[in-house]
Amino acid sequence: MGIVQRSRTRIALSGRVISGKGEGRYYMRQMGYRRQFIARLGIDPYIGTLNIKLSKKSCVMLAKIKAKRGMLVKGFTFKKKKFGDVSCYRAMLRGIGCILIAPRLSPYTEIAELIAPSSLRRLLKLKNGAVVRIAVFVK
Repeated sequence: MGIVQRSRTRIALSGRVISGKGEGRYYMRQMGYRRQFIARLGIDPYIGTLNIKLSKKSCVMLAKIKAKRGMLVKGFTFKKKKFGDVSCYRAMLRGIGCILIAPRLSPYTEIAELIAPSSLRRLLKLKNGAVVRIAVFVK
């Protein structure tokens, strides 16, 4: 799948799996984003995100990650609705390559959202409350 690349710094995040509000599913269905995930990241992502409520220490680390230059998925307009830019960072969760997405307009500072070609929750048999560690690779 080639999601993780060499010559990057690894930053560790930890937290607990939580259910989202369904917003990730809505945004992941937008073709303006999907086309770019396929073209720029090389993955056709599962429709939905895995949400991780981060520990306090990991919230600080997430802010540091977001300050780094990620792979940019550009915002777009569709039917007069504006969709914002998304910074993307290659990551690993329990040995599975995935992408940490950071929507630039998101108000969430304590939630990490992950995408992958398959449902990470199903693939890794994750239930709400499961403690996970994410390795995020930044330049």
